[in-house]
Amino acid sequence: MLWTHVVLYIIAYFGLFTASFFLLTYFGGRKKERDPEPKRFPFVSIIINMWNEEKAIARTMRSILNLDYPKNKYEIIVVDDGSTDRTYEIAKSYSGSLPHVRVFKKENGGAASAKNYGLKKARGEIIATLDADSFVSKDALKKMVGYFEDKDVWSVTAALNVYKPKRFLQHLQWAEYIMSIFLRKVFSIADAIHVIPGPFSLFRKEFFKKHGDFDEGNITEDTEIAMRIQSLEYKIKNSVSANIYTLLPSTLGGLMKQRIRWYYGFIHNSLQYKQLFNPIRRRDNLAVLILPAALISVVLSILAVFIFFYENIILLEDNVIRLMVTDFDILPSLLSIDWGYIKEFIISYVSNPLIAFIIIGMACAAMLIILGKKESKEKRKMVWAFVSFFLTYWFFYASWWIGTFIYRGVLRRKIKWGPRYY
Repeated sequence: MLWTHVVLYIIAYFGLFTASFFLLTYFGGRKKERDPEPKRFPFVSIIINMWNEEKAIARTMRSILNLDYPKNKYEIIVVDDGSTDRTYEIAKSYSGSLPHVRVFKKENGGAASAKNYGLKKARGEIIATLDADSFVSKDALKKMVGYFEDKDVWSVTAALNVYKPKRFLQHLQWAEYIMSIFLRKVFSIADAIHVIPGPFSLFRKEFFKKHGDFDEGNITEDTEIAMRIQSLEYKIKNSVSANIYTLLPSTLGGLMKQRIRWYYGFIHNSLQYKQLFNPIRRRDNLAVLILPAALISVVLSILAVFIFFYENIILLEDNVIRLMVTDFDILPSLLSIDWGYIKEFIISYVSNPLIAFIIIGMACAAMLIILGKKESKEKRKMVWAFVSFFLTYWFFYASWWIGTFIYRGVLRRKIKWGPRYY
């Protein structure tokens, strides 16, 4: 139908435009955004928030203790947010590893509550937050602190990668995370980072003194604080080579819970900081392109899924009618196939401009992933991740958003913070 083709062309043009912007921004600014060598090593307080992470916390602690950073220049503050397993006991066993490793236990209150508890104990000039399901590369901190030489920089993010993906869903997410490494660098160049991930992000402690702690009533405090920093017109930068590895949900239910929390948090914080979307008040990349494009992509992805099912239902209906006409005798239909018609159909299909757009779009997406892989110096083979991403990601992305609208908007269910290891 005409309307479906119009929508598909809009999706194709939009995808091509945004991909072109990302690539041009990257190639135009990548040389200016290399990790600056730190002129000094500021004292850093690393706050690890955890809840029921007994399977991951030991590896997390070891990665922090092995940091290539002066041992007298950082402290580790571990905050157990009311775990009901052995998380606290395992973390406590590391309390003697450094003079400044301290482990605390509090009642369950969520990620933001645990981080704020750690903030009150922190002595550092720089605050680093780390989820207990994530592991830090040895040189990550050194590569990140140099950005704070610029007085306008108030936060620095790392390159968030995936730790040992095994199942199909984890490979799908792996390709997404590698693409996100590229996109976060583009957003850094464009001064448009709007999410500061929990796994190893750095802040000036002065920010919390001036503008308040993490929002404990917010289910995605990482998005809220990024938008707060942007609303105050401070800079957020990204180190594309500071690799952090995180565990991923391995089940469909676990992944859906995670994405519902993320996506609803984005909507909630977008409404809270709606001034960031005002292109007249804020004539910057964030307001003019990045945030509007994020919302438009949600709408278009959902429309694409509906069109896919709509078109296939019509096709199935036509085939059923043909079979009914022949009394479900398939053989005569196969013998009477007009091969000239099939040839004409193939030629028209291949020459369809929309198919060309789809191929170009897939090539652009592949380039974004390849560049993210290159920048993060990822050496692992990603063939299965590529295949699963290109075949199914568009469907999963739309499904996560539809699930969010149903879960929160229709069913009115409350979304809670929970362990990230499913």
